[in-house]
Amino acid sequence: MNQRKRVWSLLLAVLLLLSACQKSDPAPKEDTVPEKQEEEQKEEEIPLELVESFDPASYTNAMMLEDYDFFWTTLEENCAPLGALREADGVDLDQWKEEYRQKVAALPDGDAEGFITIITELSRQFGNFAHIGSVDVMLYSRYMSEGSYWESETQKELFQLDKVRAFYQWQETLPIYQRQLQSLEQSNEINEAADGEVVSQEISKKVNLYRQGDTAVAMVRGFDFYGEESNSTVVEMLQKFCLENLDAQDFIIDITQNSGGNSYIWTDGFAPLFAGKKLTHPSVAAYKNGSVNVEMWDGWPENDSEVKLKEISELSQEDYPNLNLASLEGCDGVAFSTVWMDYTKEKNPDGKEFEGRLWILSDGTNASSAEQLVQYGKGTDFCTVVGTQTAGNGGSMANPANMDAAMPNCGMLVRFSPFYFLNEDGTCNDLEGTHPDIETESGETAMQRCLKEIKKLQK
Repeated sequence: MNQRKRVWSLLLAVLLLLSACQKSDPAPKEDTVPEKQEEEQKEEEIPLELVESFDPASYTNAMMLEDYDFFWTTLEENCAPLGALREADGVDLDQWKEEYRQKVAALPDGDAEGFITIITELSRQFGNFAHIGSVDVMLYSRYMSEGSYWESETQKELFQLDKVRAFYQWQETLPIYQRQLQSLEQSNEINEAADGEVVSQEISKKVNLYRQGDTAVAMVRGFDFYGEESNSTVVEMLQKFCLENLDAQDFIIDITQNSGGNSYIWTDGFAPLFAGKKLTHPSVAAYKNGSVNVEMWDGWPENDSEVKLKEISELSQEDYPNLNLASLEGCDGVAFSTVWMDYTKEKNPDGKEFEGRLWILSDGTNASSAEQLVQYGKGTDFCTVVGTQTAGNGGSMANPANMDAAMPNCGMLVRFSPFYFLNEDGTCNDLEGTHPDIETESGETAMQRCLKEIKKLQK
């Protein structure tokens, strides 16, 4: 398997909305496939048969409780990092489970909207830890409207189940969804700016590109842009800026306040800086062989010759001093792999490569695809990460990166990350994030500290 293409798939779901994130050929966009393959898919794609929308009137309270219990059972049997959250200070999962079950029990028959509200509230309790929560209608619509998002055929088949389609088809009619959609479309409407650049309101808020002397700065406050046109516009802006500044002595990628989104933004947007180089980082993760995982992995780890497996008992605090073995209870093994993205065969239009110093600015908001950029940056010798500890919630090991399961009665999708990724010291990445190479001191921003470090090197 082409290793860089593998990473595209692995990054994909980590990539989407906070809702996602491993040889040599150029990779397709995470939300696309190679042009030829895309054309073949379009030719072979058979339109789905129409389904009747979910009928909330038929949704009894007993069904709601069964679906609610399915939410928790699915997590407990499949979501390895849930053990780390259970061990965290101030978290009482049993209390959450009982508290929200009582709320569901109080709903009358037919109150499907009330059930959605409760599941949404519960999802927020997790704070996007391990991407735990329900798949909302906005994310579902993106998958279904842009079919190349699929990470596997198993995932595609799940999303296209009649029961699942019927539920989200009904949810799309709700006023709150219509308002969200209208707001997104307005903020991402592409217009021509005064300088001739074609941008949207959302892009102008999140992207700022400039140069001061020998230092170029690309500030990207999020990778979560709505729609293919917006994503392509941002990537083209970043590529153009990078190509224009390959001669910079220092290039700063400022992703402070960036909580993730579509990894295609950085993997392709900053590709001119990576041409001729390889990005790598080691990946260690505990996992569970729950039924959902086994079905969605479709043969992993047996079909992955690049992954080394060990028993949980083989982990030691000598190698991982801050490892909490209790948090790994119920896990079935540990997988070791080195993931990379290889740009060594890629060339910029003029053949020139970036030979300066690359800096990535991090902070506590970085998660998902932003977290993965930090991980690759820290694992690469030509890059230095400056700032504060990230939020974590990133990693690449198997495809798909996030798991989904359909509630048995309503068809709503439950989502979670299956892997418990370990940092070098044994802490859980979803809880502790990644520490930068250079930590900021009290009272200074990541940018201030980075400029200070650059000044030292210029002496």
